[in-house]
Amino acid sequence: MPVRLTIGADAYALAEEHDGEGSGFALLPRGAEALLPSTRPVDEARLEAAIETAEDWLMPHAARLRGQVLDVSDPTGRLRSGMEDVLAATTRAWSVQEVEGFFLRLVDMTTGRLPAPSVAGRQQFVADVLLLRELAHHGQVREIRLV
Repeated sequence: MPVRLTIGADAYALAEEHDGEGSGFALLPRGAEALLPSTRPVDEARLEAAIETAEDWLMPHAARLRGQVLDVSDPTGRLRSGMEDVLAATTRAWSVQEVEGFFLRLVDMTTGRLPAPSVAGRQQFVADVLLLRELAHHGQVREIRLV
């Protein structure tokens, strides 16, 4: 039974899928803005605070994710376009290790260790990948698929 993360313009939502129907069990209001507010630049301190916020939201639900496939619905299009434009990733299914690698590359890009103009102004995309990393790692999912 897959679990679905929906990346909304103003919220993240987790739901379990049963016979094509979703049953929501976690909602993070404000979505990417709750993790990385667009009014502040991304730096290591902001990333650490975002990780803590994501973990606080996720941990009560982590057991529901273990061993599951995490399907990601992205009606905003920002995850798909960021994966292609910023990370040059063209696949739509990733392992936990691949998501960790994407996140570490973004950390290098946003903190100046590996400057990348392509990430400028894409804080919501960075927040999306950060959340995927936390879900994959703490939820111990089997695979992440962009659907």
